[in-house]
Amino acid sequence: MANGTAGGESAAIFDTASLKVLVIDDQSHVRNWVRTVLKSAGVLNVTEASNGGEGLAAVTQPGAWFDLILCDLRMPERDGIETIRAFAALGLESAIAIMSVEEERVVETAGMLAEAQGLRLLGTVPKPLTPEKFERLLKLMREAAPQHQEDTKMAPEGDLTNAFIRQELQLVYQPKIWMRTGKFAGVESLVRWKHPALGLFHPNSFVPLMEGSDELSASLTDFSLRESIACVGRWREAGRDLRVAINLSARAFDRLDLPERVNAMCLEHRVEPECITLELTETYVARDAVRLIDVATRLRLKGFTLSIDDFGTGQSGLSKLQKLPFNELKIDRQFVNGCSQSTSQRSVVEASLALARSLKMVSVAEGVQNRTDWDLLNELGCDVMQGYFIARPMSEEGLEAWAMQWTMRDK
Repeated sequence: MANGTAGGESAAIFDTASLKVLVIDDQSHVRNWVRTVLKSAGVLNVTEASNGGEGLAAVTQPGAWFDLILCDLRMPERDGIETIRAFAALGLESAIAIMSVEEERVVETAGMLAEAQGLRLLGTVPKPLTPEKFERLLKLMREAAPQHQEDTKMAPEGDLTNAFIRQELQLVYQPKIWMRTGKFAGVESLVRWKHPALGLFHPNSFVPLMEGSDELSASLTDFSLRESIACVGRWREAGRDLRVAINLSARAFDRLDLPERVNAMCLEHRVEPECITLELTETYVARDAVRLIDVATRLRLKGFTLSIDDFGTGQSGLSKLQKLPFNELKIDRQFVNGCSQSTSQRSVVEASLALARSLKMVSVAEGVQNRTDWDLLNELGCDVMQGYFIARPMSEEGLEAWAMQWTMRDK
């Protein structure tokens, strides 16, 4: 099977019949012909879009995943270049092939743009698509399946300082949804390191290393706070509301001036404190330090939301949580993903939700990957959902496009 989950993990060897293909072309006869070619190859799961806007709507549907996207260049309203840019901003992992009758240099340039923006480009296909051309695309898909090395590829410690000096860190944003209403609940900001020679590093590859240093940990905290709050400020200036959750290291709560620093950044960007949630992992919460209670209480007094992240992975109990002024509990993905199929995971989720309700805390489930888990969490009364079933982490530009699509769908 090519891909059966919303998580985007493709297999190197796949069953052609299970492929999900999106065809974006403004001419109906071209879409019909492409569908015929795909059917002759055994591909039946085909979605059509007559322009880039419809293509964007298709990829932002809850649980949407396409193994392959075939995209035209010359289209009305939103052309292929704009569409490809939007796909890159959304962080799509789908394989993409450009179909076009444009001159070779234009098509090649479009392909270069797609690759430069981090998309998984298979190549360009001169129209019309033929069974032979499609077979070549399938061969390339098998050879170029994503490796997903973010959990194993470690960042070089010697370059950690340069990540700040050369401004190589960037934030991506993963949307969250209020389960009861389906409304956009805000985002979690997540840090990435785009190394000039080694490519993109995910947090597990470098954040633990940075947190081992007082100086680097402080720099990472300041970067995450500054960039996240600035993003909320830009949305406010544009007349749109945005709430952002920011991951903070344990060291950040060791500084008694944290409430003043965060408040000053909010004042600078004209952001209300209630738009900002600060997340702290449960493993640190379990230490129950007096300094933590001091800082956390003063943050709440200033109007900030405090969230216990990765709940279920530490040793916190009801008695410890009662002493802390947190108002959000975030259930870790290792218990959420697959909870509809696992009795033990479901038990942890149910207990966590009961605890959140008893303490009048908002419950957030992270790592929601599929419809069955979504339905169970809805049944159990979880407040907020986050995960690939809703959307992948994306750039600020991608978030604007995604939020517009979600709002249109919600009306």
